[in-house]
Amino acid sequence: MRGVILSLFFFLLTAFSAQAITIDGNLSDWGLDTSSFGENGNDWSQVNPGVFVWQEDCVGYDCPGADRDDYVGPGYGGQTYDVEAILATLDDSYLYIAIVTGFPLEGYNGYEVGDIFIDVNLQDDAWDYAFVLKNHDSFRAGNIYEVKKTEDVKYSQHAVSNPWRVASGGLMDGGDFEYVDDPDHAFSRYFIEAKVPVYLLGSLSGFKIHWTMECGNDYGELVAHTPEPASILLLGAGLFAVGLMVKRRKS
Repeated sequence: MRGVILSLFFFLLTAFSAQAITIDGNLSDWGLDTSSFGENGNDWSQVNPGVFVWQEDCVGYDCPGADRDDYVGPGYGGQTYDVEAILATLDDSYLYIAIVTGFPLEGYNGYEVGDIFIDVNLQDDAWDYAFVLKNHDSFRAGNIYEVKKTEDVKYSQHAVSNPWRVASGGLMDGGDFEYVDDPDHAFSRYFIEAKVPVYLLGSLSGFKIHWTMECGNDYGELVAHTPEPASILLLGAGLFAVGLMVKRRKS
């Protein structure tokens, strides 16, 4: 019994320990083999322990509330505008983010790619940082900015997708990102990987990640609650104590 309890404790430690992620646009180090994934309806949650996942891989009538075969929600446009998944994980140095989408980094049909927004205080309903993926105004790709003001998506009926990029803010740090056209499929799908210095996240008790494109036809939003290291250690101590009690009763 004590061995089982200790195994559970070390599993908890492993689940929230460092994840070895290389920023190269390949999601295999997240635990994903996407070679067999089709255009829609894939399961992006088949990942390594310690990876947080948001997914909504649907187009057309497969999507809740769809009224057209190119619906992605809240807007339309089919696979090209689909935001399929957002993944996130942490190690001692970085927050790693992966985005799976049909929308290309260079933009499409006159619409531009959005910035990645990060909220590190889930209590205030405000975006703290933006990771810029493409140069715009005075903001440069690959840099992290403290957010002072955001810009809404083009269409007011897509307000649920707000915000799409930072409008005012100060440079905080440099990061790294990679953008790759999915090599296994001919249809529109791209992988974006980015890393953000973990010191920006404060207590690491939780964070939220948001991404969309200029039109706001589709968006993704991942919310993650991370256990404090002290909480894991307290749980482990409690499980260890239970194990000792079980051993004494058997003696």
